[in-house]
Amino acid sequence: MSRVLAKVLGLVLISACRREAPAPAEPSVTPRGPAVVELTPTGFANARIETTRLAPGGFAPRLAVSATIEGDPQRIARVGARTQGRVSALRVALGDRVRRGQPILELDAVALHETALEYRTAVARARAADDALGRQRQLVAERVGAVADLRRAESEAAVATATLHEAEEHLRSLGGGAARSIVRAPIDGRVASLDVALGQALTGNEDVAVIAQLDTVWATLRLYERDLARVGVGAAVDVRVAGEPTRVFSGTLTFLGDLADPLSHTVEARVALANPDGALRPGMSAAASVALRVPPGGLWLVAGAVQPLGSERVVFVRVGERRFEPRNVAVGEEQGGSVPITSGVVAGDEVVVRGALALRGELERSEEE
Repeated sequence: MSRVLAKVLGLVLISACRREAPAPAEPSVTPRGPAVVELTPTGFANARIETTRLAPGGFAPRLAVSATIEGDPQRIARVGARTQGRVSALRVALGDRVRRGQPILELDAVALHETALEYRTAVARARAADDALGRQRQLVAERVGAVADLRRAESEAAVATATLHEAEEHLRSLGGGAARSIVRAPIDGRVASLDVALGQALTGNEDVAVIAQLDTVWATLRLYERDLARVGVGAAVDVRVAGEPTRVFSGTLTFLGDLADPLSHTVEARVALANPDGALRPGMSAAASVALRVPPGGLWLVAGAVQPLGSERVVFVRVGERRFEPRNVAVGEEQGGSVPITSGVVAGDEVVVRGALALRGELERSEEE
């Protein structure tokens, strides 16, 4: 009996040994909260942190192109002498503001004397024809004159009047007065060029002055063919010139050319810019940035605000005076120095747009420690 009992106990022990030991319980894992970078006052000052609150359309991509400042042809007048002669008087100086019709200079012109003589002759003939017509009408009224003579007098008076008007227009076109031809300003503006001197002989074909209205000017851009699909008339444009690098002249694209240059593969575009103080001068070179077409309502950031961290992309959101929280974000394709943010932050978040590289460096050092 004892042997049987011993065998049973042995089998029970063997069976117990063959059972698998229970798997150890998994330790509870507490997710680590997001790291926060906190800068010292000195570090904050050195990093030169700049932030902005995200808003739809903010930091939308822009295309950087070169530009040239030009005057509006409808606001620039090149003034010619229109007749041969010698400059006898200058009525304005370079830089003067003039009104339309104001005298610019006077000419002693041979053609003017001839035209003035033609005008005086036409005046005399017109008076004689009017007198003859009056007498003939009186004779016909008294029934002592022929109607045919009256018709002839009417015809001669009409011819004389037409000749007088033509001579008058010719004299006016030469700026004629009693003895001199006067060249007048055709528009209001400022004397931008005055290329004559007293006593100078003119042929009548040259420009003697340029009158310009520069309260509005153009910025002329050259856009590459590859960018045309993303640019349209009405796009916002910012223009800067070297003389005033911190000042931005804003306008909209008013013209996009229909013809491409086969050599440069570019198309001309123009932007109208307000220029109330004359800071923009025709001939200046400039740098322009053109807003590109993007879907409405999207969130964009400058490319430098998005930093690589391992296999992720992060931006830094301000959560305190000198405290910044990294947020993983999903981004789209970079365009014109900006990237679309598809997830990770929302409108209203205060995001670092300058100094993100310094914050990433601080974050990496803290993780290594």
